[in-house]
Amino acid sequence: MTTPDPDPRETLRAAASLEDGMSALRTDIAALNQRSKRDRAWIVGLAVSLLLDVVLSVVVAVVAVEAAQATSLAEQNRRAQVSSCEAGNAARAVSVSLWAYVLDQVTKDPENQTPERAQQIEQFRRYISTAYAPRDCANPGK
Repeated sequence: MTTPDPDPRETLRAAASLEDGMSALRTDIAALNQRSKRDRAWIVGLAVSLLLDVVLSVVVAVVAVEAAQATSLAEQNRRAQVSSCEAGNAARAVSVSLWAYVLDQVTKDPENQTPERAQQIEQFRRYISTAYAPRDCANPGK
């Protein structure tokens, strides 16, 4: 058996087809490389975004905890102010009661029955009621 001689034109056509295929393959590989680079950039961007999300979440959590502590401390301070105000009102009431007792005793003295003395005692009573007036403890600090 003899093998037929290959036709040189057929060989050239096959070589040209192979060259066209290789050229198309090079173009496809270049496009894949370009897309691969773009995909890697997206992945890096997403990783950075995720990292920033985690960092911001931690910061928000820390700020929320600090805000809760500040609110709690402010409420404790408000309660202490109210308590202090109420204690001050009680102390002022005792002082008014003491001065009322003293002035009542002074007015019983016959020497203090003059209109001038009665006017002075009344002025002093008004001063005491103003100076020792109770404070509004419902709105401390105002």
